[in-house]
Amino acid sequence: MSGLVDAAAAMMRMSSQRIDNAALNVANVSTPGYKRQVRSSAAANELFDATLARMRVDLRDGKLTETSRPFDLAISGDGFFALRAGERIVYSRQGAFTLDRDGHLASPQGYILQQRGGGDLTIDARAATVSADGTVLDGTRPIGRVAVVRARGADDLVAIDGGVFAIAEEAAETIDTPLVRAGALEASNVSLGDEMVGMMGAMRSAETGARLIQVYDELLGKAITAFGQAAR
Repeated sequence: MSGLVDAAAAMMRMSSQRIDNAALNVANVSTPGYKRQVRSSAAANELFDATLARMRVDLRDGKLTETSRPFDLAISGDGFFALRAGERIVYSRQGAFTLDRDGHLASPQGYILQQRGGGDLTIDARAATVSADGTVLDGTRPIGRVAVVRARGADDLVAIDGGVFAIAEEAAETIDTPLVRAGALEASNVSLGDEMVGMMGAMRSAETGARLIQVYDELLGKAITAFGQAAR
């Protein structure tokens, strides 16, 4: 009977995790470049071992939206922008950059866009443009190139949150011919309909788990009553 309680508790834990994930995704439905987070399982039967559930990031492209702002950048297809966050390099497809006082392109979090080959990308001309291969032009003069990087393998990409990732230095590969869209942003790939369906399924699973525990409690009570009567 204890296995029944364990299974019910696992169902309720998994349901709680999935509801939390859905809430996080819905909260970021308008965040450019956000990637939907889901729970997956390494086991065929996650019912009895919720600890095997793992976070997975849905890397499908979001829809591109034109903004006409020259330093809003979006990547079509594979790749991430390399960004300096303090002393470390992180990776993201959130391309809403603004030119700061030092001539750096900064993300909304304050992360600094990196140039191909390493180092902060510095722009000394506010009229600069970004071409499709990531080259930054002052008129016709190249003054830098945006670094676009991918992970060597799926396991080399580690989610910090839904829009920012870490890649080990030895597993980061520079894309030679990226496709960068200036004046556009990639939208979140969250579908509100999918999240609502998933949340309702998780709530039904939680209700089933709670019902199993209630049935166990009722059976245990009956068994105690029966033993007590037999002992008289």
